[in-house]
Amino acid sequence: MKRPPAIHILTGLAIAILTASPSAFGADARTDTTEIIYSTGFESDQGFDPEFTITGQDDWQAFGDGGNGLVDNFFDGEGQQAFIGLFPPESEEVVEFYSLLRLVNISDFPDDAPLIKFKVTMEIVDSTNNERDNFRWSAYNIKGDRLFSVDFDNETKAIAYALDDDKGLIATEFTFDHLGNYDLDITMNFKRNTWCATLNGSVIINAQPLTTKDAELTLSDMDAVWAIFKPEAPGDNYMLFDNYSLSRESLPSIPAKVETQGILPGGKFVLRVFGEPSTEYQVEATTDFIDWTPIKSGKTSATDGTLDVIDQDAGNFISRFYRAITLQ
Repeated sequence: MKRPPAIHILTGLAIAILTASPSAFGADARTDTTEIIYSTGFESDQGFDPEFTITGQDDWQAFGDGGNGLVDNFFDGEGQQAFIGLFPPESEEVVEFYSLLRLVNISDFPDDAPLIKFKVTMEIVDSTNNERDNFRWSAYNIKGDRLFSVDFDNETKAIAYALDDDKGLIATEFTFDHLGNYDLDITMNFKRNTWCATLNGSVIINAQPLTTKDAELTLSDMDAVWAIFKPEAPGDNYMLFDNYSLSRESLPSIPAKVETQGILPGGKFVLRVFGEPSTEYQVEATTDFIDWTPIKSGKTSATDGTLDVIDQDAGNFISRFYRAITLQ
């Protein structure tokens, strides 16, 4: 079973201990300013009462019918968490999808700040009735069009995504488990029609289009979705979520991520840059975070936004740290 590793970030740069198994991860060195659009930890002092459902509190609303509410300390030391699922729909009508959302309605994307970042801590809790469903995070524009979804299948534990091209779910190589919670980050560039997602710091989806059919590039809401596999027999599984936030990032492009791929004979270190498609980056290395040495410059592919780099000199160092800088 594959689970993205816990990644340790230091001032936005990759930690790469060359004598250890490669699991480093890093980001663009550019500084940015973050403007919080909406953020909540679903706490009592933020106006959330655990005696009631989430819907109706702090302008949260629902589409469809199903269970939702608040629990306490299911994430150790994190206070209250929200959940969707658990209780079956009460409606006599067939319910396939149930969504929780809070409108933000963002339509202005300046050239120097076109990025919106969504962050949430989540966990899928398994069923006790042997019926298992899917849970998703879905982005919608102001016209009500679904742009994309990130899907967690509780039957197979597979992570997939869906675009607005009506082609259904596309599998990633990642899976999840029920042991502990995950930090999901989704970054969207509304000027370049691109988005990516990381889970516990590892890239799970990269360089995908926000829309494939020229839908309006605005953001209305990021929904928590319960996709019921068998409407006649829903599972009592549910998705916990906490630390829900949407922010505007004052950068012109999505910061690159640097992920280690392994060590070749002779100590050469293999890196992969995850960035926006057809964008030029420079990969640099340091041992002290003061002096940076360029390793390679190049453009990411037009299809998946990746660029592979080999550090020929890595074997000469006990440890080395990496970053990728956007050149254009």
